[in-house]
Amino acid sequence: MDIFGVAYMSRATRLMSSEDIDSLLVDVRANNEAIGITGVLLYGDGRFFQYFEGAQADVDNVYARIRDSKRHHHIVEMEYRQIPQRLFRKWFMGFREAPASVLQKLSQQQWARERPWVEDHSTESPGMHELLKFLDSSAK
Repeated sequence: MDIFGVAYMSRATRLMSSEDIDSLLVDVRANNEAIGITGVLLYGDGRFFQYFEGAQADVDNVYARIRDSKRHHHIVEMEYRQIPQRLFRKWFMGFREAPASVLQKLSQQQWARERPWVEDHSTESPGMHELLKFLDSSAK
């Protein structure tokens, strides 16, 4: 089965409280587990960053729901591509609060490695490398 990954950033339509985030995560995790979508959501300073992965049809369906959501606007796709393997095998939607500096750094990273000027043969884009580095440091 081909696995696809999507990374995007967006702005919340209003500041989200801890209760808002908890409610969102309960729904998202249940839906994602049922269809095999894994990934991570970052939130901070009224901005979202999300990366999720799974079978292409499921990713496309989830992404369509995300784009239609009234919780956020100004969605900027950072990456949509086939990936060699899952990076978040057991995380049906991990979550971390992220400072504005981390979200800014992620927004400025090279994500779409298919661009013709990128000659990187690693399995991770520089943006994914930065995300994993943040997740590793925030888990300590």
